[in-house]
Amino acid sequence: MLNFRLSTSFKQPLNGFKCTQKQGDLVAQTPHHFNMQPLVICLVALLISFCLFSCGLKKVRSVSSYTRTQQPALINPALPGDNPDPSIIRVGKVYYATSTTNEWAPYFTIYKSTDLKNWKLINHVFPDGYKDMKNQWGENNFWASELVYDQKQNRIYAYYTAHNRETKGNPGLQCGTAWIDADKIETGKFTDNGPVIIEDECGAIDAFELQQNGKIYAFWKNDGNGCGKESWIWKQEINDSRTKLLGQKSKVFTNSQPWETGLVEGACFFTLGEYVYSLYSVGGCCDAKCNYKTGIARTKDLNSGIWEKYSRNPVMVSNDKWNCPGHGTVVKTADDRLFMLYHAFNKNYDVFVGREGIIEELIVGADGWPVLHNATLPNRPKADLDFIDNFEKDQKLDLAWQWPSKSQRPAMVFNEGLKLSASNENHGLGTFLGQYIKTVNFSISAEVNPGDAKTGICLGGAIFKSKWPGELGGIGITVSKDSVVVFDNFEGNYTILKASAEHLTNPVQLKMQISHDGRQIEFFYKKQAAEWLSFYRTDFLADKYVPWGMGYRAGILVKGNPSQTGTFSSFNLTNN
Repeated sequence: MLNFRLSTSFKQPLNGFKCTQKQGDLVAQTPHHFNMQPLVICLVALLISFCLFSCGLKKVRSVSSYTRTQQPALINPALPGDNPDPSIIRVGKVYYATSTTNEWAPYFTIYKSTDLKNWKLINHVFPDGYKDMKNQWGENNFWASELVYDQKQNRIYAYYTAHNRETKGNPGLQCGTAWIDADKIETGKFTDNGPVIIEDECGAIDAFELQQNGKIYAFWKNDGNGCGKESWIWKQEINDSRTKLLGQKSKVFTNSQPWETGLVEGACFFTLGEYVYSLYSVGGCCDAKCNYKTGIARTKDLNSGIWEKYSRNPVMVSNDKWNCPGHGTVVKTADDRLFMLYHAFNKNYDVFVGREGIIEELIVGADGWPVLHNATLPNRPKADLDFIDNFEKDQKLDLAWQWPSKSQRPAMVFNEGLKLSASNENHGLGTFLGQYIKTVNFSISAEVNPGDAKTGICLGGAIFKSKWPGELGGIGITVSKDSVVVFDNFEGNYTILKASAEHLTNPVQLKMQISHDGRQIEFFYKKQAAEWLSFYRTDFLADKYVPWGMGYRAGILVKGNPSQTGTFSSFNLTNN
């Protein structure tokens, strides 16, 4: 709003009258005694200026009704830990978000917030992994889930990418859809429709939906960069049940400018005024050599195929806080403000934590384009990132826990603690449950009951030179009724780094202290009524075992015969 006011506050008396303009306010400054004639002249001039200035403002604002109000106190990362390719929707006063889960199950997180600042993990699209998918079609590459709210149906749809286990190579990358009644999003299970968007040659990824003028459009990227072809964003109408594409597909845009490097992907779409806008990403997304950037384009007619790319692209690039920002979704609040949830690496954490979910507001500039300020600060308190699980009070597994995507959900029961079934899977590592790390200096600890199986804690990543990034390796410490063992199988073979014979019958506490920005690990154990004993310390080549596009996981494991179990009373993750 443009305010007009007379100022009666002075530092010193003035002999005359002066008109000033400051920060959009027209201010008339007066002395204690003045001649009225200059004032009348100035007031007339002010009114003329006011009218002209108002017309100018109206011309700028005619682009849309969206205007900026007071900036909210956002907290970032909004989704801490490994939450790439995030998507966000609003249903009434509630926001829901999802993210890529890569090679971990359950597949595709569902978060809830009422203020865009505080988020709670409430569900997953596929809580039991591939068993929840139609014909169990997905094998790996669980990428880029996108949520859509259909108000007429009161349903929430999820678009997602997975690799079809029946198809080899890049064509196996296909986009499926699943749905759930909106009022069951926290407690229910999505119904999977299976693959809907299929590209025969290079595969399809990064599906997105836009509802406009009574039609529903699906967008996606053909993964041309994965098979030596051009990468395009495509569009095609889809039916109401999101089970079948209609009509013919058409090209939207591709990388056509020098700054866009070798590909476009992760495109989201939203309407503002007379335009449909698309924020899209270019470059390499996912490792220490990434060069991801974000651009914006617009069109007045979706079916024209004519898109105008912003002359000031890219609108978001790496800065001194975040690396390789991009691939997100825009949501409109009830008061018509626009926010984008996207991913980026925290530069203080290198790539060890993974790509975290970042939120910031889009502001319409004087030229009518909504842009990002590209200066978001990591301001979430580290205490928010700590995790405590008292298994003795649990009746079911906390939603934060994950397991390798190609494995079945580990067998477990809760009976005065978590009893987790043992195995020798994962190259001898055993049965593993893990969760995101959220910093690079932290400790993990657990209280376990020694038994026949090796039961303990572990930092999990990818086997060195693994065939696929979900081929789990780890380094950790375990106890059994007759030994304490520190092990490492990141090279593909289970190797004992240090072992000590111990007769253990009572509960034992185990701890791993990760320090030096993730590059040193010290192992401790503690018997009842005793002090912590430093058992082993080693330098850790964190760069070597970072999976492509994923961060490390901290968790628990049980190594032994399938008939054996390991019992956990508690688990703590504390960030330093």
